[in-house]
Amino acid sequence: SSFEASIITEKAQEVFQLGVYEDHQTLQPGQMIWQAIDESEPPGKPLSECKFKRIRLTVLSIEEDREVLREHGHSAKRGQQILRMTQEAVDQGALLTQEDLAVILDSDVKTIRNDIKHYQQAHDVVVPTRGNKKDIGPGLTHRDRAVELFIQGKDAVAIGRDLSHSLKAVERYIQAFCRVVYCQAQLHNTLKTALVVGVSVPAVNRYLGLKEKYWSTAEYRERLEEIESVGSQFWAYQDSKKNPGRKPRRRA
Repeated sequence: SSFEASIITEKAQEVFQLGVYEDHQTLQPGQMIWQAIDESEPPGKPLSECKFKRIRLTVLSIEEDREVLREHGHSAKRGQQILRMTQEAVDQGALLTQEDLAVILDSDVKTIRNDIKHYQQAHDVVVPTRGNKKDIGPGLTHRDRAVELFIQGKDAVAIGRDLSHSLKAVERYIQAFCRVVYCQAQLHNTLKTALVVGVSVPAVNRYLGLKEKYWSTAEYRERLEEIESVGSQFWAYQDSKKNPGRKPRRRA
């Protein structure tokens, strides 16, 4: 459809950094370009022999990081930065090392290591760095954990408090999950869903995996049906943007 075609065209320009997506135009305040190790490189391989990827990282998200600093303190703020950047790296096919994070955040490696250990023990999440690459597959990331708690019935405020995360970030994860669930039901194609929602294919697969995990349980099925209806609002809004003179159709 013309809607899908426009999304794919825009995403191609972004991936190949063409036109308005050239680096000097796409970097937002608080972002930086970094060279990170390609996720395909096996553990234990010397860094000098590894393939690197050029990725974009959000070192500082002003509103979100200020909120966490105010509510939970400096350590939690740094933790949110670590979680955000490691997830951004994974979404771009790369992995950050603890040394990378120490340099970026002007900290020492021991502090970074302690922050990662805290999140993995206190919140039962995997922080996806190169050092724990083997754990990334089966483990839940902070984004997955936030969505899982949402499926279980917690609201965004409670989730942010439990994970020492900003409300805005948690709401973003929840909205992306709702959109993925609905778009996949309409398109039946993970690549198209990723392009339409604006997330990576691995993120789509992880979100769909969470849906399947809870769909088989009767008490959560009704909740997931509600979540899918929330995602439909995003679809109607995007469709109306591509057809300016047309009002979104109401669902019966």
